[in-house]
Amino acid sequence: MMDKKIIDKIKNERKIPDEVLTKLESNRENILNKKIKQEKNFRVLSRNSIIAVFVAAIALLLIITKTPVGVAIENVLGIGRDSGVEIVEKNAIPTELDLTSTQNDREIKLTKFVSTKKKFAFDYQFKIDDEKLGTLLKKDIKAKSDHQDIQLGFFVKGETKDLFQGVQSYSTFRLDGDTFYGSVISTFDKESIPENAELSLHIYRLAWMDRDEYEAAESKAFADPDNPQPFSVPTSLEYTGDWSFDIAYLPLNQTAETKVLDSNNVTNIVSKSDALQTTITFNAPVRYPYFPEITVYKNGVEISNSTINFKQFDQEKFEIELDLSALDKISTYKVKIEESDIYDTIVKEVGFFEVQNK
Repeated sequence: MMDKKIIDKIKNERKIPDEVLTKLESNRENILNKKIKQEKNFRVLSRNSIIAVFVAAIALLLIITKTPVGVAIENVLGIGRDSGVEIVEKNAIPTELDLTSTQNDREIKLTKFVSTKKKFAFDYQFKIDDEKLGTLLKKDIKAKSDHQDIQLGFFVKGETKDLFQGVQSYSTFRLDGDTFYGSVISTFDKESIPENAELSLHIYRLAWMDRDEYEAAESKAFADPDNPQPFSVPTSLEYTGDWSFDIAYLPLNQTAETKVLDSNNVTNIVSKSDALQTTITFNAPVRYPYFPEITVYKNGVEISNSTINFKQFDQEKFEIELDLSALDKISTYKVKIEESDIYDTIVKEVGFFEVQNK
């Protein structure tokens, strides 16, 4: 999946040739009309050893994740920034751990973990004793990027089937002195974590590119705005192994019914809420060739520091995953749908709906 920041940059700053636009629009229409089958099997953020950006993927993108790239450190750190996790912790449900695993002379500590059938989140940390890593991380921070390339495995304890597939994974980092703090929030396409399962989390790889090399490659690739080129950047540093952690907490099983407080021009609103999030499917009349643009408000304030997974199944059917916990009976979430063109220019407001847990 292409990062939305990169998509926005391409759409807003680079002219796309007319013949490319025509082909992209044709492909998108075929997908929406089910003439082309779109298979989704998302693994982990940037699993390969190179980072590649393919301009031709823009109009084929059917899943948009609003993930801020340079989130400032706030009073709440790590996975506690997620509203679902925050509510769980406020209800005195334990998430803190003190598990360590050592591979290739490197110790990683797992400090928090929480899960439901469809979502899990965890915090981890390790000491930075590598001068090269420190340099790479400082370049990322200077560029306002907090993304972390991490490869995971996720199992029911004692079983060999890796559950970590068909998943949207959002991974970030921060630094404090000589300690690296990482956070991962992962949401599955469907309920993939068995009820009452004892779980085992594995970290297989942490990787970093050189920000200077990335920016130089990006500049070269877009030197000719009328003919942008794909580009790749090799991994500059990686840690590999099998850091494994047996989780002490079972998946949370709390659920809630979500009521629609208000709606306009949005139909067939169906929701399902668990302890970490609420999944909502709905229909909205978005016209081809325009794209849906989604804005979410929590208690009247636009959400800008949490993940919002949004999927388009066909021209008018959508699904959105909000960090509205089933334990939260107070907060209201408003979802506004607009139409935008390929350059992200809003052309029309389509409608909205507002929900709250009963």
